[in-house]
Amino acid sequence: MIEIIKPGTKKKISCKSCGCLFSYEKEDVEIGRPHNLYPLATESKYITCPQCNEKIELEATK
Repeated sequence: MIEIIKPGTKKKISCKSCGCLFSYEKEDVEIGRPHNLYPLATESKYITCPQCNEKIELEATK
C-alpha cells in the first residue's frame, strides 16, 4: 500500500517581469518591504525570481 510520508509543499508561480515559471517552498519566502518606494508601507511576503531577481509579492502580513 502507498502512503504519503510528507505532503507536497511546493507551489508554482510565474514572474510577471520575465515570464519564468518556477516552484518555491515555505523556506524560500521572505518577509519585508520588497519595493523601497513606500517606506511606511506594511511588510509583505515575497519571493525573488531566480531568473531576473524581481521581487514578487505574495500577500500582506499584519
